[in-house]
Amino acid sequence: MLWQRMNTTNSTIKMPPLARNLVDTNAVTVMAGWINSLPGIPALAPPLITPNGGSYISKIGVTLTPPDTNASIYYTLDGSLPTTNSSVYSGTFNLTSNATVSANAFEAGYNNSVAASALFLVQPLSFISEGFTNQQFQMGFAGVIGSNYVLEASTDLLNWIPISTNTAPTNFFNLADPNAGSFPHRFYRVQQQ
Repeated sequence: MLWQRMNTTNSTIKMPPLARNLVDTNAVTVMAGWINSLPGIPALAPPLITPNGGSYISKIGVTLTPPDTNASIYYTLDGSLPTTNSSVYSGTFNLTSNATVSANAFEAGYNNSVAASALFLVQPLSFISEGFTNQQFQMGFAGVIGSNYVLEASTDLLNWIPISTNTAPTNFFNLADPNAGSFPHRFYRVQQQ
């Protein structure tokens, strides 16, 4: 428990008021070495969650890295403690809504790790504005800086055609259909790549 508290800045479990906003990695390494030098079955280090939580728009890919190649990772998305009955990690997965990812490493000959945990806040892609200018339809969005977005159009909701692509230079960006005036009706969707 001491190792877990000193190895996080999570406000619900981190150390008391003194020195609680920065993880002292040297001290964590010394504590882990001491714990693993004690007699008995060694414990696995917790898995690494990448990214380690945060706020995102539309979706975020989450990767779990085991402490060694023989360990299996089990995880939950509701913050509960993972067990071998939880979902087994097999590769990067996407989150499209808020979740608290908790992950444990398990391996024969070791005690399972303490749980690693990260909070993800995922907001839907936000439509901000729309309008016609010179037969061109423009739409404004709030998205993730540096992410690529594709505006697709369809006249029947079955066949989607890429119309324009934009890498969001800021949180707000535009996508346009320069041929919108050529159709009696058209449907649009935006895909984040």
